Amino acid sequence: MEFWSKLFGGADACRETMRKSYEKHVRLAREGKSPSTSPPHSLGLYGALGTRYIARGTPVVEVALWGELAPFLMMKEKEAVEALAEYAVFQEYPKEARVVWLKRLINAALRSPGDTAALETVGFINQVSWCALLEPDTKKAIEDTAQER
Repeated sequence: MEFWSKLFGGADACRETMRKSYEKHVRLAREGKSPSTSPPHSLGLYGALGTRYIARGTPVVEVALWGELAPFLMMKEKEAVEALAEYAVFQEYPKEARVVWLKRLINAALRSPGDTAALETVGFINQVSWCALLEPDTKKAIEDTAQER
């Protein structure tokens, strides 16, 4: 797939590009070619979304990107990759995104117990794209956590 079709090839090309980018970043992390000590899965998610943003000309701020990844870091690996690919579609081709499915996964992940509360707060404060998918109870839980800090 050439560069332009990867970037502008529609929803299916976007999903496939995100999956391949994730795989590439995981492979590089496993080969020790990443300066970070984060787990390969986390680096795969970070690399895939960050690379997509760079290709689109969107600024990438590390702490903000980790905050944006909070719900995906709470999901099972395979589900997280598919959800992140759909999230990119949601941002770029919203009419072609599986919004109901993505919304369900993101809200369930953000309601699950885990250690990403600080990241969730960063994502929420920065009003990342997944904020538009939050159900009222999920939004309130994040707001309450932010006030406790």
